[in-house]
Amino acid sequence: MPELPEVESVRRGLMAARISAPIAAVWRSEHALRMSGDLAALIGARPGAVGRRGKYLLWEMDAAGEALGLLVHLGMSGRFGVARPSDPRVKHTHFVLRLEDDRELRFVDPRRFGGFLVGAAATLKGQPPLAGLGPEPLDAGFDGALLAARLGASERCLRDALLDQRAVAGVGNIYAVEALFLAGLHPLTPARALRASAWARLAEALQRVLNQGIASGGTTLKDFRNVTGEVGRGQDDLKVYGREGEPCPRCGQALRGFVHGGRSGVFCPSDQPRRQIR
Repeated sequence: MPELPEVESVRRGLMAARISAPIAAVWRSEHALRMSGDLAALIGARPGAVGRRGKYLLWEMDAAGEALGLLVHLGMSGRFGVARPSDPRVKHTHFVLRLEDDRELRFVDPRRFGGFLVGAAATLKGQPPLAGLGPEPLDAGFDGALLAARLGASERCLRDALLDQRAVAGVGNIYAVEALFLAGLHPLTPARALRASAWARLAEALQRVLNQGIASGGTTLKDFRNVTGEVGRGQDDLKVYGREGEPCPRCGQALRGFVHGGRSGVFCPSDQPRRQIR
């Protein structure tokens, strides 16, 4: 599933495409998406700034002075592309916004776990799913103390706690596993066991791996593509995720895999010792 760096890469791609012509028409496939709304309300609206909150995009639209919003979740395999109306639509295209400048914005989602909502921008910002999200890990003021306040009392293991979007917005399995390695913390350590110094290391590690992911254009393990159809380069930077059995880049010991809560992960048994809790 696209995480914060992948969604941020899509946001930047949409802004770089300079999509500002009014929406002339909309099209939807007959297939249901996990989240869907009334795209027809966008006809005549002029696209504006594209924002991101966690793993969601919020595209602001000006509809005759009314501030509308298009809330988008990419799901497991959703992606945007800009095309001409004469270009063939690829398989699994599920909605299209026709613009007055003779371009189309197309949403492709093979697995159909993504989707969209349309409404007043202020309403979308103030209700679920956006209203329930935790702090942005790349915002000013995000540090170990804030992370400890959100997760320090949790009985969950660290990796699982970091995936809670109500605690920290935008972090998924890939970047959680990478950050825990960078911070030298075992992914199955209970969150309540950490001291202030460990929370500070973890907050810094999260910011480092997320910023690296953005700089690399996101991570493509299978489906992710940016707005121009290119894959990300973040997979080349991964230190442990997906590298079970390979030598640790720090100490050379074989990396070890685990499965917890239905999600897999990887850690170094030497550099990420599991803390014993009495």
